[in-house]
Amino acid sequence: MKSIIWFRNDLRIDDNPAMRAACDSSAEVYAIFLYSQDQLKAHNEANIKLDFLIDNLKCLSNSLEELNIPLSIIDSKGFDEDPEIILKTSKERDVGKVFFNKQFGEDEQKRDIEAKSILKASNVKAESFNDQIVYEAGSIRTGQNKPYSVFTPFKRKWVENFDMEFLDIEHKYTPMPQRNISSNISTFNFDFKTEHKVDMSLWPAGEQAALDRLKIFLENKASNYSKDRNDPIIDGTSRMSPYLALGIISSKRCILEGLKLNNFEFTSGNNGITKWIDEIVWREFYRNIMFSFPKVSRNQPFQDFSKSIQWRFEEKELHAWKTGMTGFPIIDAAMRQLLHEGWMHNRLRMIVAMFFTKNMLHDWRLGEAYFMQNLIDGDFASNNGGWQWSSSTGTDAAPYFRIFNPVTQSTNFDKEGLFIKKYVPELKDLDKSVIHDPPKDHRKYCGYPDQILDLKTSRLRAIDAFKAAKS
Repeated sequence: MKSIIWFRNDLRIDDNPAMRAACDSSAEVYAIFLYSQDQLKAHNEANIKLDFLIDNLKCLSNSLEELNIPLSIIDSKGFDEDPEIILKTSKERDVGKVFFNKQFGEDEQKRDIEAKSILKASNVKAESFNDQIVYEAGSIRTGQNKPYSVFTPFKRKWVENFDMEFLDIEHKYTPMPQRNISSNISTFNFDFKTEHKVDMSLWPAGEQAALDRLKIFLENKASNYSKDRNDPIIDGTSRMSPYLALGIISSKRCILEGLKLNNFEFTSGNNGITKWIDEIVWREFYRNIMFSFPKVSRNQPFQDFSKSIQWRFEEKELHAWKTGMTGFPIIDAAMRQLLHEGWMHNRLRMIVAMFFTKNMLHDWRLGEAYFMQNLIDGDFASNNGGWQWSSSTGTDAAPYFRIFNPVTQSTNFDKEGLFIKKYVPELKDLDKSVIHDPPKDHRKYCGYPDQILDLKTSRLRAIDAFKAAKS
């Protein structure tokens, strides 16, 4: 049988269930990737993420070439056209079956249903697999047979039902016979122009780079993860998120390698490793939310009451936030890190998002979109879940009256002000006693702006807005 592997955000060979099934059951295998600029723009995919995507497609093509599997990049107008392209390519290559891994999001799921339907009508089989989650989406449910909307009981059930056989992912591929079709990766016109200013050496492409990064983290940093993960100046996190977002490495691989160093324990042993695995389970939790509650894919809040919140909009404040000129050093340092690295420390994402939605009282959807437009690790489910948590509109959300004070957060997690000094260099000469909230004369001397708002009055304004929406 001839078959097609339809790659999406699973740009790897290791622990790729669709590819494994295709190679195990087929005499001839072709790989395809549908590239749609319109679709990527519609989903706010960042310029830096597209840059990373293209580099990783080239790495994937090289890996597939060693197995005599050609990778064809095919131009598409988007989700509506994808199924027809798959059918056309299947007919052209006399393919009997198409294999692919599932994606999350309403558009993606509708496209996949349509693709399976038109393939079946033309006597072409299709089979899909889970590669982003351990359990079938929506299968982890409460005692009342409802999907979980709180992380802690979800994770408890996740661990209780876990079987180590889930991590039986090792597989050695046998090269296919050589064919006369070759990859078009070197000639395909991605029509891509670099608009970001990130040094891409921060994010080396390819599966091997992802595995190397994972190994370095687990061997040198993971044991202190629970202690170091909230300090943004310490390089204490794994920075695996860009690789997970494009599927250059799988969550199962990450979990397996972590458990190997912790006697295969989820809840005991090294606190750093167990906490890091928690963060991977959060990714699965948000994918289950997106699957079980499709409204969050439609730009809607999880908490219905929050549809009534009267969000403000102030262009000058929005511009100050985007450019890292709010007058709150930790906020500005975080936003400048985003522009400088295409990435932001997780603790800072929460601080920044809560400041945006509570103190500024701006609609969380504006912040969510801006993050997606600038993050190399932009992930629809996780980004949406994080923003809705911070804005108190989502699942397992922070109570609306819980509002981080950015100055307090700064003094707690950047005690010496080193992170601020790195990304807000105009404040580099200030002492740690004043750098978190510089006095007016210090601001003037350093050329640093005054605060765009008053923390106390803006906090009360947010509480009133949420109370009014709930009443």
